[in-house]
Amino acid sequence: MTQIDELDKKILEILKLDGRAPIREISRQLGSSPATVSRKIKRMEEANIIKGYVSIVEDEEVGKGSRAVLLVKTTGDYDQNQIVEKVTQMDDICNVFLTMGNYDMILTACTNSEAELYRMIKKIRSTSGILYVDSTTIVSRRKVLSKIVSDNKEP
Repeated sequence: MTQIDELDKKILEILKLDGRAPIREISRQLGSSPATVSRKIKRMEEANIIKGYVSIVEDEEVGKGSRAVLLVKTTGDYDQNQIVEKVTQMDDICNVFLTMGNYDMILTACTNSEAELYRMIKKIRSTSGILYVDSTTIVSRRKVLSKIVSDNKEP
């Protein structure tokens, strides 16, 4: 496990809020040299502490207005890796989390319509090794990662 110091933690906090923050701006905010900040970021990337940089896309603005969390229970007698492989290949599945507790997986999905969401849930339910799928519709997103999403829309 890679050790991270206080400067590393401060760099990570800035990058969580803005993954595109320029190194010069990060170094200015932290009172450190750009070379030091660059070296620390590179080391954290190599150590897999920083796995990548993402854009937060407003799903509704690109036609993906139906969002849901799917709670999946497997049969337990089927290779979970095969189930994960099948659901991760579905275009509208955004995240796959393996869990312990009442459910074995939590999926997030984002589709063009509720009808499309329903068809996808039926497809997941018919997958070998799936015992059942509970779903709940997401009506509003208020926080993504560590950044507050300004959302004036009422649920």
